[in-house]
Amino acid sequence: MTPAVVTPEQWERIHQTLVWFWAFLGCVVAFAANMLVAYAIIPSLVSTRDLPAKVAAIRPILFALAAIFLLAALFAFVNIVNGIQVLYEIWPRRWI
Repeated sequence: MTPAVVTPEQWERIHQTLVWFWAFLGCVVAFAANMLVAYAIIPSLVSTRDLPAKVAAIRPILFALAAIFLLAALFAFVNIVNGIQVLYEIWPRRWI
């Protein structure tokens, strides 16, 4: 099966989809990092007294940041799914 000729508009849509993919990847990494620090590292270091107890006060901020990055990742994922529809214009058959 040969693909159709890719137009400049389709290349632009492919480019935008790739940008959304990298944004999704960054948001997922940022979400995971915030959750890891807020849920595992800070409580562990506070319980062993390697960090002062007042550091635990920043945990809600990190959880809020994690929630924001999760929502941003979901938004980017929706845009990725919408963006890959251009592939069906290039390769019309869905099953090979």
